[in-house]
Amino acid sequence: MNIFRLALPAALMLLFSVSVFAADDDELAPRGKTGTVTIITDPPGSFVYLDGDSLGKSPITKRQFRTGPLRLVVIDQGKELINVRFNVWPNKENKYEGTTVMPHGTIKITTNPSSCQISLDGDYADRTTGGPLTLNSVDAGDHQVEANCPGRKAYGTIIKVEGEKTTVLHLDAVKRTNTKKTEAKKAKKDDDDDD
Repeated sequence: MNIFRLALPAALMLLFSVSVFAADDDELAPRGKTGTVTIITDPPGSFVYLDGDSLGKSPITKRQFRTGPLRLVVIDQGKELINVRFNVWPNKENKYEGTTVMPHGTIKITTNPSSCQISLDGDYADRTTGGPLTLNSVDAGDHQVEANCPGRKAYGTIIKVEGEKTTVLHLDAVKRTNTKKTEAKKAKKDDDDDD
């Protein structure tokens, strides 16, 4: 009897959760009619494709389009930044707003000693020569960074690079320690600010 008391609520909860998820997947916009689409990206200027048809550069505002469950793709600088299902419902303004983030970032490296050879994922990248070394357009994700310094054993660490952010890394081959932090890219200063 006690097993039945515990099993019945669990079975009902499982049945309810399955029916809720099934209902979400079943809600697809009907095909064969017309709706209005507005697609806004931040920043603007990305190429927008809806079900394979080019709509031009974002923002796209109040454009008539066929209805149905469609594929929305946003591309910028040759990179696919957004790829989602987008339901276009009839007789309704269907709006999508999304932030696009380029899938690469920057690594700024300093070392102790100040002159070391730097490798990124096992490949030679460049040298630190008394100041920071900046590696641009590094794919987002985890990377092995290693410093080979004269008279020292190679020292490295794994860092995470985030899209459109700078990862600041200090490799100390003497103390065999590292510090890392991630910073958002700084906004460009307007030329008018110099007045």
